[in-house]
Amino acid sequence: MAYGRHEAAAQPFFAPTEPMAGRILFPQPRAESPSQLRQFCQFLAERQGRSFADQAALQDWAIGDFRGFWTAFLAWSGLRCSGAAQPACEGDAIEIARFFPNLRLNFADNLLSPAFDDASLALVAVQHGRATQRLTRAELRDRVERVAGALKRLGIGPGDRLGMVSRNGAEAVVVFLAAAAIGASLSTAAPEMGAEAVIDRFSQIEPSLLFAHLAPRPFDTGMPVPERIARLAAGLPSLRGVVALDEGDITGFAVPATTLEEMLEGAPLLQADWPQLPFDQPLVIMFTSGTTGRPKCILHGAGGALLEHAKEHRLHADLRPGDRLFFQTSCSWMMWNWQVSAIGAGAAILAYDGPVAAPTLWDIVAQEDITVFGTSPPYLRLSASAGLVPAASHALRPLRLVLSTGSILQDDQFAWVWDNVKPVPLHSISGGTDILGCFVLGGPDLPVRAGESPCASLAMDIRAHGATPDAPVGELVCATPFPSRPLGFLNDPGGARFHKAYFAQNAGLWTQGDRVAIGPTGGARLHGRSDGVLNIRGIRVGPAEIYRLLAGWPELAGVMAVEQRAPAEFADGRLVLLVVLRPGAALTSALTGRIRRVLAREASAAHVPELILPVDALPLTSSGKQSEAAMTDLVNGLPPRNLGALANPECLDALRAHPALLSRLFADSAAPMGKDPEEVLRAVWTEIFGMAEIDPEDDFFELGGSSLMAARLFSELQRLTGIDLPATILLQGARFRDLAEALGAPLPEGPRQVVHLQPGEGRPLFMIHSLSGAVLDLAPLQKALASRRPLVGIQARGLEAGQPPHSCIMAMARDYIPLIRQVQPEGPYTLGGHSFGGMVAFEIARQLRAAGQQVDQVLMIDTLVHARFLPGRQWLRYRAMRPLRHLQGLLTRRPEERLGYLADKGRVMLDRLRIKLGRAPLRPDLAGAQIGDAHIPPALRAVRGAALTAFTHYKPGAYDGKLVFIRAGDAGEFDPEPVWRRVSGGRLVVLEAPGDHLSMITEPHVQAVARHFDACLA
Repeated sequence: MAYGRHEAAAQPFFAPTEPMAGRILFPQPRAESPSQLRQFCQFLAERQGRSFADQAALQDWAIGDFRGFWTAFLAWSGLRCSGAAQPACEGDAIEIARFFPNLRLNFADNLLSPAFDDASLALVAVQHGRATQRLTRAELRDRVERVAGALKRLGIGPGDRLGMVSRNGAEAVVVFLAAAAIGASLSTAAPEMGAEAVIDRFSQIEPSLLFAHLAPRPFDTGMPVPERIARLAAGLPSLRGVVALDEGDITGFAVPATTLEEMLEGAPLLQADWPQLPFDQPLVIMFTSGTTGRPKCILHGAGGALLEHAKEHRLHADLRPGDRLFFQTSCSWMMWNWQVSAIGAGAAILAYDGPVAAPTLWDIVAQEDITVFGTSPPYLRLSASAGLVPAASHALRPLRLVLSTGSILQDDQFAWVWDNVKPVPLHSISGGTDILGCFVLGGPDLPVRAGESPCASLAMDIRAHGATPDAPVGELVCATPFPSRPLGFLNDPGGARFHKAYFAQNAGLWTQGDRVAIGPTGGARLHGRSDGVLNIRGIRVGPAEIYRLLAGWPELAGVMAVEQRAPAEFADGRLVLLVVLRPGAALTSALTGRIRRVLAREASAAHVPELILPVDALPLTSSGKQSEAAMTDLVNGLPPRNLGALANPECLDALRAHPALLSRLFADSAAPMGKDPEEVLRAVWTEIFGMAEIDPEDDFFELGGSSLMAARLFSELQRLTGIDLPATILLQGARFRDLAEALGAPLPEGPRQVVHLQPGEGRPLFMIHSLSGAVLDLAPLQKALASRRPLVGIQARGLEAGQPPHSCIMAMARDYIPLIRQVQPEGPYTLGGHSFGGMVAFEIARQLRAAGQQVDQVLMIDTLVHARFLPGRQWLRYRAMRPLRHLQGLLTRRPEERLGYLADKGRVMLDRLRIKLGRAPLRPDLAGAQIGDAHIPPALRAVRGAALTAFTHYKPGAYDGKLVFIRAGDAGEFDPEPVWRRVSGGRLVVLEAPGDHLSMITEPHVQAVARHFDACLA
């Protein structure tokens, strides 16, 4: 039987690959025997006559016949169970599928299976400042049997629910397995979690008993542990008793209290007497993060968790007797349950309780002969920043595999492990609390590419939903049923909340909010949470991309990107970057500029933070994950969600009411009238970019400057110097030096509405402005175009003082045609525009053709149409949504702002009436979303509002010329294509470019738009 594309003996440890993928490490085979994955394939060959050329072929079969895979794995695994293994799964829909409905088993019975040597090590508990505990499999079984006996005498049995607030030690493992042995389900929390946060969770499960560590330890922080547990017990009316896991004081509880030691002295419930329970017997109750409300209770079944963990431990991590697994975790995280299950593979596990400094965990890995070490990107970053070289300072000979999870593992961290720890496989694994397991992880025979998880979990059809070749990042979904899918949410009898959480977004696909790109070899690169995507000026920005680009910088110990939308002047969304600096580093202008340049060059202008703030620490959850939700609340002036669930809530105090978070408006004294224009420019530039030191070669766009930032820049320059420079001068030269020279030069002559974007040969392409009124948004497209034809931009009337803006598209077209004909007197004309600009270009084309002029083509980049002119169903949906949007607009404002908001809406309604009567609007600056945009210069607000008013009232008429519609790959909620197809008489040419409505004209997506333009202009 052939198996494995990469025969390790014939390959070097490292091999070069394509530049973007970084290094590759090829695993070496274990000396004692082939991997268990190979052994499983041999089993399939002998029993079913199946052979697989490689793991990809095995995965193809496992997905196509998932029932056959799980049946075969159950038979090969030797798991102890009774009943019938058929059917393997009832139902094909993930949401309702039931695995092995006729099978019975016991989770604890399988973990403590007598198939392994009773004298072998099962558990090592390392506790800071205390003696290390070591338990053999026989000793662990004895303790579990005795606690199971005590629970049974207390009347605890199948269906009961228990709570535990525990340090990571032997006691927690014993209680978990004892509860599983008798069929009770357990919820766990760590002592560092706030009492209210635990009450929010445990009060929903109504536990009968509470197990808890009560004695304080020197490294505890916050409220003393005894006080936390007392508050927790008082807040759980369902409690029948409390069980102390240590020597802490058990007096003062309103319910009977005992100790684990007393339970261990009683008669055991022998393993042979543990009941065989249904496959779906509830095992543990986990909790969602609670970022959108009260944490939901996720109910996980014993059979699904057992089967999935056995697959991951044995086939993916190749855990077996003789291995020692140490995972950096706490009892509040699902990785604790995952680690405990490794006992079922015959491996020993190590639990650590204590403070973590840079060398702490490496010390344990070396001292305890750990073979598989599980950690997190923050700890690897901590080790690197401390200058550790564990390969030189620690004896790591037994170490054969490193696992990492909890956040995204960056490319440079793979290199650090391979160069400074040991050249062993480093598996970035990801799944979560939702499935109590992994969607992507590694394989014992697969190469590891820096930045990637080597493969998807076997029998799971993992896809990047919505990805395209040009935009490979999509929503991580699973398209096949899997055993560890939760049984549901507790207290959700109809399953409505469960459906909404995982199935409402993509029908028939499990979706939990992660973003992923899947490479040609099947490896997965995680890109953070989709529900953490920021909306900056209408462009969606993934924080993971920012974190990736700033990872490994010697000055930065940590970064967090959040979106600010309050106060009202930030309503369009601004990006705030919080940075933790390493000792000795400072947020200098040079560092600020470098951050801005890298993000603008490698990502897009939308990824560049408007505000960069240094902080001492970032908020972390009790499991060590960064809490963007808490920081987002804080910067928006809201009470941070789940403050009690944070490990370091005090880190937020320094940012409360921070001046930089309250206003971006310029101080009048910043650059008083009469100063040298270059000094004024320096002061305004400093305000906008947060850089006190300015290099004359600093480029506006390279620093992440946007069209709105340009509008603010030139508006302030005019206010403070009286010099009215057009913002489009940035298209001729965007360096600080260029602007300083322009301030001292004569103003450009000619109409400012016509902007010669680039010279060339042949007939020009006329590009019409978008809603902003300016053509500065077209700068990325201008740079990306390969066509040598001239490019001319047409800007809106009203950007210059004394000019009222147009609020009618037909009037705009009449006004712009003479400007166009001054540049090109006769046709054929080529017209284009993005969004609103495409609509104006379309109307110009209609009027030119009506005047007898030829129009070659109109290139419309995702040009929308107001919902009232869309097909019936879309219009009805818009009408249904409109009142809700108005209500949302009202409720998102502070109480003192709401009356003014309603008054402004009244003025908008009055203007709509004036337009119907053929009169000009009085306050176009208030139209649509412009209300509250105080940070935008008044002239630009008026132009945007007038354009929006014009858009609202324009109904496209018939057109018999060539229309090219370049639509966004990530479509919005309304689809204008049917309208354009109808008005063109079915002659519409439809092309597609990656990105959404706004991001498609920014890097990197604008490259695809430019290719379409070049092809049309050739």
